[in-house]
Amino acid sequence: MDIFKVKSLHKYIKESLPSLKFDKIHVGSLEGFTPPSFLVGEYNYPKVSVGVMFSAESNSQVLNSPNVWIENNYSISRIFSLRRELVNAKSRFSVYEPDTEKLQRMQLASMSQDEVKVGMELSRIYNYYFKSKEVGVYGKSADMEKFSFSDNVKIAKPVESVYYDKDLKASEGIVDLYSAGVGEHKISDILSLGAMGVKRKIVPTKWSITAVDDTIGKGLISEVKELEEGDMYAIKSGGILGNHFTFLFLKGEWSFELIEVWNNSSKLFIGEGDYELYEGRKNYASNTAGGYYAVRLAVLEELKRMKRQFTVIAIREITPEYFVPLGVWVVRESARAALRGDLTAFDELQKLISAANSSTLYLKDIHERSKLLKLVR
Repeated sequence: MDIFKVKSLHKYIKESLPSLKFDKIHVGSLEGFTPPSFLVGEYNYPKVSVGVMFSAESNSQVLNSPNVWIENNYSISRIFSLRRELVNAKSRFSVYEPDTEKLQRMQLASMSQDEVKVGMELSRIYNYYFKSKEVGVYGKSADMEKFSFSDNVKIAKPVESVYYDKDLKASEGIVDLYSAGVGEHKISDILSLGAMGVKRKIVPTKWSITAVDDTIGKGLISEVKELEEGDMYAIKSGGILGNHFTFLFLKGEWSFELIEVWNNSSKLFIGEGDYELYEGRKNYASNTAGGYYAVRLAVLEELKRMKRQFTVIAIREITPEYFVPLGVWVVRESARAALRGDLTAFDELQKLISAANSSTLYLKDIHERSKLLKLVR
């Protein structure tokens, strides 16, 4: 369900566009700077658009740096203002042809540690903006005929190793990069441009984000299942950027559930949620989509840190503050922020449920909404 007021958002962006630095964006040859950041659409798959996200001015890395935004407590409005400075210069490719010369140049640029100065030939510019709950928002779009970069691209050794190893499976490459400290944002870009794996192909960004979170999560699940079971009930809560989380830790083996609640000022909506037992899921978490795998990853990281496995119920409550979609990274980082908070322990399940009903902003009948709670009680 889309919780955003589309008409209000259209008006907000339309009023904001005149202030943007688009006067330097024009049809023909021009230069720009990419953080780097790339976007692969899913429309008309397997013939998809692959776009380089660029700015007319240098210092573009701040336009695509969730870690910087979080560390410096950027507001939603400020992040939105940064994202709308990006222009998507796109070309169309078949997903099964990731080895064309133009795409290979894009792949190399995407792996850069630093901002990349790019040269492009644009044939048409579109004034509409892009909005996606998974990917976020950016400004104008353009059709791109040619692409090049003039800087020497500096690529981290773990990234370079995965790129040149044509016998390494994509799933293994994802885990290797994560273990080497490469962020999910970066890994998703590399995967989406077909720059890793044995049978390489282009992957829409929306899909690659979930694939990265899911693949890393599955690896962590194997590790968490080797840990001792927790012997207490506990709760953590918190969040950022209009996303409030309450986490319930229940005694027992690993299992996980995500429940989502939206408050868009005029209406409260409580979703169906998704869950998995110890054996795992066999199908896509369609009710909570990419957010499920993002939150699960954050939870698994915390369990690994705690050196215990638990049954974990996560309640995500989206407040009116989150007025514009910024991408799945917000869900992941909000969950991580909440999990960095203090842990409050209880000796009885009922005390935990009472505490949870007090901690949540809107959901006050967790015992009725949670499928996992019904299974463990």
